[in-house]
Amino acid sequence: MPSPLLSTALAVSLLCALPASAAGCFLWADGHGNPIEQEGGCDRRLPPASTFKIPLALMGYESGYLTDEEHPALPYQPQYDGWLPAWRETTTPRRWETYSVVWYSQRLTEWLGMQRFQRYVDRFDYGNRDLSGNPGKQDGLTQAWLSASLAISPQEQARFLGRMLDGRLGLAPETLRHSANILRVAEIDGWQIHGKTGMGYPKRADGSLDKGQQIGWFVGWASKGSQHRIFVRTRIQPPGKQFASVQAKEEVLAALPARLGKE
Repeated sequence: MPSPLLSTALAVSLLCALPASAAGCFLWADGHGNPIEQEGGCDRRLPPASTFKIPLALMGYESGYLTDEEHPALPYQPQYDGWLPAWRETTTPRRWETYSVVWYSQRLTEWLGMQRFQRYVDRFDYGNRDLSGNPGKQDGLTQAWLSASLAISPQEQARFLGRMLDGRLGLAPETLRHSANILRVAEIDGWQIHGKTGMGYPKRADGSLDKGQQIGWFVGWASKGSQHRIFVRTRIQPPGKQFASVQAKEEVLAALPARLGKE
């Protein structure tokens, strides 16, 4: 739910101007990915972090690794990344997206293998398409999207979602339906809101991560019948009491009622 501390004025104006407290971008696009309004650095490529779970869901369902919203249910193993308590449980596709479980993504990409993984990224024309991973580590299969080699701009995110919604990715209808189901986050005035947060760090010139800055994303789309609208929000800010990704999501959800009311 949107934070009650987020003012009504900010919620109404967010689509037109970024708050001074954070650099970043807000982009509002039609269902084809064409920008209607944008503010900030919307052409800057950034690590997609967990927003990459949107294309990963498409890959998973299209390849057959994911079969529906609840399968496969994979048990947690001690060697997996258990950074958050919610990651240390048996995980389904729906839970994977809800709790942004990194290790579930990694089991999917390992199952795909690098050749098929790269083919999907190329087919989707996703950002810079670079799955090499961290320099010298040959870890792209499980790390490329996690503040490593893969990067995408907000404008490219919108175009990717536009191609998905238009059916231009050549995916089965079941792939799109299941993916939309596990990415649903809210309903606003009859509009179904689908999206994914992501949080990462920028890189310094020497390739190390600058953990003094957070990159927060909230990327997704709103659907009502045959109508679609796409949103992309990034926040680049010092670490605070709340992750930049959570703030980005709260801002978007607070702004959407006023914006969708104009559609």
